[in-house]
Amino acid sequence: MKYYTLLAALWLLTFSACKKDDNQTETDQTLYATLGTDAGIYDRDGRFVLLRGVNYNVLGDYWQANPAVPATKAYASSDMEQMASYGFNCVRLLFNWSKLEPTPGQYDMAYIQSIKMAIEDAARYDMYVLLDMHQDAWGKYIATPADTVCSLPNKGWDGAPEWATYTDGQSTCTVDGSRESAPAVVTAWGHFWNNRSGIQDNCIKAWQAVIAETAQYQNVVGYDLINEPGFGYVTIGEAIDQIGSYYNRLITAIRTTERANGNLSHIMFVEMGIGLGGLGSIVLPPAGFTSDENMIFAPHSYFESIGNLPFTIEDGFNLYDGGSASYNTHFFIGEWGFFGDPATDAAKVKRFAAAEDSYFTGSTWWQWCQAPGDPHGISWDGTNYGATSMHLVELDASANLTGNTNPYYLDILSRTRPNAIVGKPVSLTSNPDTGEMELNATTTTEGVTELWIPNRFGAPTITGTNATLKELRTVSGGYIAEVAVSGDYSILVGF
Repeated sequence: MKYYTLLAALWLLTFSACKKDDNQTETDQTLYATLGTDAGIYDRDGRFVLLRGVNYNVLGDYWQANPAVPATKAYASSDMEQMASYGFNCVRLLFNWSKLEPTPGQYDMAYIQSIKMAIEDAARYDMYVLLDMHQDAWGKYIATPADTVCSLPNKGWDGAPEWATYTDGQSTCTVDGSRESAPAVVTAWGHFWNNRSGIQDNCIKAWQAVIAETAQYQNVVGYDLINEPGFGYVTIGEAIDQIGSYYNRLITAIRTTERANGNLSHIMFVEMGIGLGGLGSIVLPPAGFTSDENMIFAPHSYFESIGNLPFTIEDGFNLYDGGSASYNTHFFIGEWGFFGDPATDAAKVKRFAAAEDSYFTGSTWWQWCQAPGDPHGISWDGTNYGATSMHLVELDASANLTGNTNPYYLDILSRTRPNAIVGKPVSLTSNPDTGEMELNATTTTEGVTELWIPNRFGAPTITGTNATLKELRTVSGGYIAEVAVSGDYSILVGF
């Protein structure tokens, strides 16, 4: 998560380049992305796919403020099973460079094996995995020491290994309370973009080490190249060039590794950067930064949630739709969430869900579970933390499941939806309070549209125009409906 202010002028500057020509390239991968007027994510049958899921950080390597309070839950395949029971079909799986490459050029193969295990477990429950090399405020090795006197000390977070952390002795204390504002964090990012001692090269090779072991998995939907990158003390123009150049280098290296390890082409999820010189801002790669066509724009959306963002939830979707058009892609929300009183915030979650359906956008909620010792929830000195922590499922202070869940959000996130749509989607509405859904689409061929339907309303009734129920299959937590469609069709789900 982050705290930044969108700069409209920067948005217009970044997206001033011309669009590419419409182009679609199908690959042998189970899912692939297209560019152009029908931009989106598709399966082998050419169906438009909606990925809806959660972030899962249990493989993260986080700073720990209190040794007695774990920063993450232990991995368990039963988590995947429980996610699937809410209809989630995508997991954004976080991993950290610090754990992957603890010493230069030496990769922790046991860690890579844990990533592979999670991918394989997700496949057992028909879920796709988005691999995310995660970072926040550069890494766990930039934290204000206990003996430092300053009014705004910084917690440590997650990301880069210690050997790649060059701070030049700059202060770890924040300037304004935001984690990215600490001069040590800004300096570390500056050295990354300037490739000091080859650390950027190392990061690319670390990605390749993971992909060499995971590229063969067809349920890996793609790669989130770097989470919310920051920048050094540079101009906006310099930062735009830096992120565009890095993404292009990394994508090229990833494709080389894929070709050598199964020849599947996974989707590139491209984020915007934040924290220009530690200030609240956004930085986007320039249009045309890569010739690769198997990609999607993957911003994060915390409008009306955190910080003082001057836009509504709906404004955010408008902005991201315009931004993705400049890359000639569709967009996917890699992180979003609300963190106040669930009973109150549920109204905002419903508005977000309605916008998500309107734009036929996929997303992964932040996050499945958060241990009380996570840096997001514990004080800098390690003394203040909750006895429990509730995101979608609740953990106690020892990072064990309590058995409690968050129905305010889960009932909305698990609403009825299409998983895979034949033809061109036209409109979608889904009511999380009743389970009812209406999908309108058009196709020039016959095919089968697949739906997820939760079981909390009982057995569904499926009707429509040019749509015939072919199969209704009972699964954990709900139903999978296969609906034969043709022409201009509508599918109505009721109870």
